[in-house]
Amino acid sequence: MYRIYTLIIVFLIVNSIVSAQNLRDSAITDYSGLKGRIVSDKDINLANIPVKIFNETKNYKAYSDESGQYFITTEPGIYTITVNYPGFSSYEYKNFSLKSGETKTLDIVMIEKIVSTEEIEVEGVFRQRQEDLRTSLYNFKPQSVKILPGAVEDVLRSLQSLPGVTTPNDFTSQLVIRGSGPDQNLIVMDDVEIFNPYRLYGLVSMFNPETLSDITLITGGFPAKYGDRLSAVLDVMNKEGDRKNSFKGIINTSITNANVIFNGKNPLKLPGSWLISSRRTYYDLIIGPFAKKAGLITEDSSFPSFKDLQFKFALGPFRKNKFIINGVFSKDGVDIIPGAESKQADSVAVTDVTKNDMLSFAWHYAPNQKFVSRTTFSWYRNSGDNDFNSELLDPLIDNENYSPEKRDSLRQIGAFLGLEFDSKYVFRKYSIGNKSVIINKKSEQEFGGGVDIVRTDLSYNLKIDDKLRAFFNNFPAASAFQDNFRLEGEDNVRAYLYGQSMFKLSNRFFIQPSVRFDYFQIIKTPYIAPRLNLGYAIDPLTTIRTSAGIYYQSPGLEKLVDGRAFFDLKGADKKGLKAENAIHFIAGIDRWINNEWFAKIEGYYKKFSNLIVQEKLTGYRYRYTLEDPSNTDPVYVKDYENWIRSDVKLPYDSLTTNPVNASSGNAYGFEISLEKKYVNANTKLYGWINYSLSFSDREKYGITNPYRFDQRHIANIVLNYRVNNWLELGARWSYATNFPVTTPVGITPRIVGDSIAVNPVTREVIFNLDYGGQVNTYNDKKPAYHRLDFRATAYTHFWSSDWAFYIDVINVYNRKNVLGYDYFLDKDLNVKRKVIGMFPILPTIGINVKF
Repeated sequence: MYRIYTLIIVFLIVNSIVSAQNLRDSAITDYSGLKGRIVSDKDINLANIPVKIFNETKNYKAYSDESGQYFITTEPGIYTITVNYPGFSSYEYKNFSLKSGETKTLDIVMIEKIVSTEEIEVEGVFRQRQEDLRTSLYNFKPQSVKILPGAVEDVLRSLQSLPGVTTPNDFTSQLVIRGSGPDQNLIVMDDVEIFNPYRLYGLVSMFNPETLSDITLITGGFPAKYGDRLSAVLDVMNKEGDRKNSFKGIINTSITNANVIFNGKNPLKLPGSWLISSRRTYYDLIIGPFAKKAGLITEDSSFPSFKDLQFKFALGPFRKNKFIINGVFSKDGVDIIPGAESKQADSVAVTDVTKNDMLSFAWHYAPNQKFVSRTTFSWYRNSGDNDFNSELLDPLIDNENYSPEKRDSLRQIGAFLGLEFDSKYVFRKYSIGNKSVIINKKSEQEFGGGVDIVRTDLSYNLKIDDKLRAFFNNFPAASAFQDNFRLEGEDNVRAYLYGQSMFKLSNRFFIQPSVRFDYFQIIKTPYIAPRLNLGYAIDPLTTIRTSAGIYYQSPGLEKLVDGRAFFDLKGADKKGLKAENAIHFIAGIDRWINNEWFAKIEGYYKKFSNLIVQEKLTGYRYRYTLEDPSNTDPVYVKDYENWIRSDVKLPYDSLTTNPVNASSGNAYGFEISLEKKYVNANTKLYGWINYSLSFSDREKYGITNPYRFDQRHIANIVLNYRVNNWLELGARWSYATNFPVTTPVGITPRIVGDSIAVNPVTREVIFNLDYGGQVNTYNDKKPAYHRLDFRATAYTHFWSSDWAFYIDVINVYNRKNVLGYDYFLDKDLNVKRKVIGMFPILPTIGINVKF
């Protein structure tokens, strides 16, 4: 088998070199052109303004004449266009395509600088080419991440303002996209798959907006170069350092974290650049001392924190070759020991350290304008070491405002339940992959492949007392976590090849067939996934795009980062396990109403099959019923002598850690969005509004329930208003019908062993909540979610640096959005509940400086 993988690697490298050599021999000789007029934002012609058009291998430059006109002769290709001139904000247009023999017109408006602000720099507005047939595509500017209200300058939280994208709750940055789970999203950074993109246990993501150059989210129907996921793809690229200056810097600090970035051109006249950044939170430095002084935690405890180091070194180009080294090294940690003065009945001690490291080396080769090849070697490691010790008050007892003396009394009557848990895991991946593109006049071909070697080491030990075990038995899924587990991982290989071709059948009609081949060693099975994209240009501003395709996702413990169930995948091939499967059907239409306004509507349907769930087995236990079921007097119900045990043990459902392909489902809906772009200094108001209608369900063991992330309506309004040249205001309002929830239908006596659990002091029966089984799963909805966030940013320039001062307020009107419920029983055995809320009103302030 390893011979096959070796051959694939050799094929990738040799094919790239041979294809490149063939294409070099047939290099393009026809030239293209770019022309236009350069004016100021006051419509004054600007003379002698330098215009640069370049890519990785070509670099052209021209100057405007007295009338502001310019003209550049180039070879065909995809370029970046920049204009920089003292006294004006920089202009940049990325992904500008020129075909053989074609001359395009691009008029450029230069914005006069009054103060230096990022917000009034005009970047090239992303416009998806009509021959780009990717459906459900959203390109999010890193600059937008830094100014989006309520997103705390976090990439994943910013994406939650897009159509069809939401999150499980305020406390996580996980993405729920079009009725699918976070574990079904592929996340890629600089051509390297990232298993765990989170920091602070999901509160924020690993991506630093100050170092990113591109953020692309595909919410469905993604191309064949992406695989091993069922739902969506997030592909981000880190920018290179400044190639003009030896040293530049950015410092961004707020009340919770600091972010420092340094970059510049390579020393010793070596072509290329360097960039280094570091971030650190200081919850432990600010909140920790207050918690220790109040006696809530001990002196040797620390609050959650993370620190990371990121770098990117670019070398070249050297004779049409370029080399890039990327690295990310991070560490999250928490160490909490409860203090003696804590008012909470529960006592929880947590020690946890998580590391997330990545290192990659990329070779970019572009012998001419018809061929580009990127080969990436990478190493990735995500590890964790966790120790959890707790003494938990019985969940059905009201647990507020308990003094140490009261806790001692509760301990004497057996009201506390003991739980100890420790785990260690390591996910490690070595990868080599290649992506190559051939550009012809009426077609584009993309092909590539790669090999990943994934190893997982996982162990956990769980000590749980019988009383808590009896409580957990009320939840069938919990039984799958009650055994200790140890997996000494072996190397599992994922190998893939893909190819796709875009053909321009006419000036308006485009077609792109594609196919992907995957081999998953963990189940020793190959898969072929064909996909088809179609596009039709109604006119130069209006495009219809459709796609259909098959997608597979292999079993893997690395996907548990975003999942909620644990699976024993040892010997998965011998268990007959299959890859999960999805089929996507997507159709949409978008239109540029004018240079500022963009509208889009899209419908989708995803059909899931062979979804992996925990195996259900039939167990047997005694069942207890009241001697007189019609008597609901609490005194009678609490008396254990009134409960009668069945003569024989009766069947019940129990789950195990054994994985089986026993689930399927559907997700479908439509999305509509309207966006006003920021294009020049005359743009005062910009932002977007979108609405999503979606349905999602899952069938398991013959019963269909709403999916846990089924969310019928989602709406977002994002508005930014530039008051003047130094002040900008922003607001974001989000609304969503909340996720489904399983509510109890009554109570049932708690069983320890084969007997009813009884309070040793009062001799009264102890009860569990009755959730009604699978039929009752997700039978209700939590109240609607809505939140208003606000941000104000002031810009100025002094000490030869650009400064931004901002205040950001999350949940301005302090809406108590529902995360979940704590249920408990009152003295009359009535089921009561308390709301567990999400973020309250939460202001923060910060400073950003560029020098």
